[in-house]
Amino acid sequence: SVTLDIYDDGTGFDPSAAAPPSDAGGYGLRAMRQRVEQLDGVFSVESPPAEGTIVAAQLPAQRTTRDDA
Repeated sequence: SVTLDIYDDGTGFDPSAAAPPSDAGGYGLRAMRQRVEQLDGVFSVESPPAEGTIVAAQLPAQRTTRDDA
C-alpha cells in the first residue's frame, strides 16, 4: 500500500462538525475522502483540540508488469 500522512501543529478542529462546502470553497477534505474511497483506500482525520491535525490516506498498491507500464 501507499500511505500519505499530513501533520500540523495548529489548534485542531472537530472533523465531524466541518461546515458544508460553500461558493467560497471548502471541498478539500471531502474531495480527498471521496477520491481515496473511490480507489478502495482508507481516509482519516484526527484533530484533538489544541493538538494539531493528522490527515491520513492509505491506498492499495497495484503491482505492474512490464506490459502494464
